[in-house]
Amino acid sequence: MIQVLVVDDSLTLRKTVADRLRAAGIHVIGEAADGREAVTLTHQLRPDVVLMDVVMPDVDGLAATRQIMAEIPTPVIILSGHANQQEVFKTYDALAAGALEVCAKPVTDSPQGQAEWDSVLLTIRAAAQVAVTRLRPRAITPNAGLSAQAGLPPISAAGPRRKIVVIGASTGGPSAVKEILGNLPREFPLPIVLAIHCNSRLSTSIAGWFDRVCPLHVSDALDGELLPKGPGVVLTAPPGRNMRICRGRTVLDDATDNSGCAPSVDELFTSAAESCGDKTIGVLLTGMGADGAKGLKRIRDCGGCTIAQDEDSCVVFGMPAAAIKLGAAEHVMPLQNIPKLLIQLAGSLRQMDKPAGVHS
Repeated sequence: MIQVLVVDDSLTLRKTVADRLRAAGIHVIGEAADGREAVTLTHQLRPDVVLMDVVMPDVDGLAATRQIMAEIPTPVIILSGHANQQEVFKTYDALAAGALEVCAKPVTDSPQGQAEWDSVLLTIRAAAQVAVTRLRPRAITPNAGLSAQAGLPPISAAGPRRKIVVIGASTGGPSAVKEILGNLPREFPLPIVLAIHCNSRLSTSIAGWFDRVCPLHVSDALDGELLPKGPGVVLTAPPGRNMRICRGRTVLDDATDNSGCAPSVDELFTSAAESCGDKTIGVLLTGMGADGAKGLKRIRDCGGCTIAQDEDSCVVFGMPAAAIKLGAAEHVMPLQNIPKLLIQLAGSLRQMDKPAGVHS
């Protein structure tokens, strides 16, 4: 039986959540009223999953998640009300700190409320099967050490001139993408397009959070807009919508498949392969499931460069593992090496390393 620790400063909500979980056959092993108590009980009770509120007095859910992931890695699910932008950004900060997923707090007994409860239960059951790893905080230092090529594969100077970078991620993705974007130079020459699974009820898109914490300019893609030609620009698929690349433009569609993946990494990768061919760089990061594996294989089959995050640096190795099994990954490497390789592939490494006053 799955054992869950419920954390919320509202006694009423804790009771409601605990009753719902018990009715679904999930064992509530304990309850905590703040983040400090949550950390203590996680150490003592060793729950399979921690269901964590974000906004709490004293020690909040973000601080508690950071401490849990540093001291006793445990699947953490954020239960968020998405009340305002500050809470939304704090929710993303918690995901970057190692929380697996965010679920909306069900607030009514309406059909929508029942669907939200179903989502919470499904997420708990999935999270209980995940072996999370200790999250080691890493300072983002743009441009620092990026010229070091140690551990990088040799890249032929005669290879195709790259045109676009597409990145896909799910569970653990916000933290991984933040590290990549944070360690690329502002003048990175290629457009970057992201598809990250995230809760569609977040009132502010993940693009706003990335734009706040990373040096590159990040924004939601618009339907039909041209891919940017200027340096240092990142586009994200809006939550709950699929994005494709078609004739140099972004195309947005409402998610209609039954995979539960929105935006779909496979759709983005496959469209990039078909539109840009061997000029595509595909990067598949941490996440549950297999979304992106077939799309990454399509990029490789078209002659593009494909990169998968390695197991040791993933929060969840599901998506990269599926791609590796398919033979889709040309390069498998630690997260910290991916921005270095992207710079090298983009042809900007030599220019960044060139001493002042040296000319070609």
